[in-house]
Amino acid sequence: MSAPVSVVIPSLDDPGLLDACLAALLPELARRGAGDEVVVVDDGTGTLAAHLAGRDAALRVLELPANVGFARALLAGAEAARHDLLLALNPDVVVRPGSLEPLVETLERDPGTALVAPCVLHGEAASPGEETLPELVFEGGMHRVRPSALEVTPGEAHPDHPGGVPAGFALGGAMLARRAELLAEPFDRRYEPFYWEDVDLAERARAAGRRVLVDPRSVVVHLGRGTIGARVPEVLVRAAIERNRLLFTWKHERDPARLAAHFEALAARLVEHALDGEREELLWLLLALERDAGAGA
Repeated sequence: MSAPVSVVIPSLDDPGLLDACLAALLPELARRGAGDEVVVVDDGTGTLAAHLAGRDAALRVLELPANVGFARALLAGAEAARHDLLLALNPDVVVRPGSLEPLVETLERDPGTALVAPCVLHGEAASPGEETLPELVFEGGMHRVRPSALEVTPGEAHPDHPGGVPAGFALGGAMLARRAELLAEPFDRRYEPFYWEDVDLAERARAAGRRVLVDPRSVVVHLGRGTIGARVPEVLVRAAIERNRLLFTWKHERDPARLAAHFEALAARLVEHALDGEREELLWLLLALERDAGAGA
């Protein structure tokens, strides 16, 4: 029998997406019969316990008194979880039948594997989305995330990587981890409220000699209509992404030549944007410097 899993779903005022997520997830857990559980973390709304009351015996709601963001909500759910394996799941992610067993098998097969993620489809698309097999690269003086050139077939093991395909990171909204490890090494709060915290988690795992994998035998659908896109203006989302890209580079990059290239490229962009009357790049830098100084305090 497959090992039991605690599924932790941080949720902020998105009951429609949560209903779609649970409509696929709960029958899948019942089919598995492994004693899995679902912990929905109500991130400060105070509405989800009533909304989900009586839904399923495997489901419980953890209410947080205030909105703390994805990383801390997930950590609170992990602390409340009962099982050794933890599936972090966003409410806009829908699991396909049979999606949990491959993730569990891949993670348990080798203690050297820290994180494993599924193949991610977008909406009704039949082909994997760009989040399925992300690759972390350094180009133009910056770390960037882009889709890998390696192709995977949803629902099938990759012929060259039957034990899982190495990935730049495991998508924070759909990844399996060991609960104890996640509690010991949680998401870095300098990236709050969102983006790049899962890339950082994977980079720390690799620095410790661990592996981060995608198992394409496991398939989920990312509806892509989650809390951030619905509630946060695009300009603020972009600012968070670019600020956190800088923070990631300053935290992890140790190669002197690449650091020099980074700061040269950053200075060139600042000058170019200032001459054009654009201030976004300067804002991103100031936000990153402020957060980095706070992280080191």
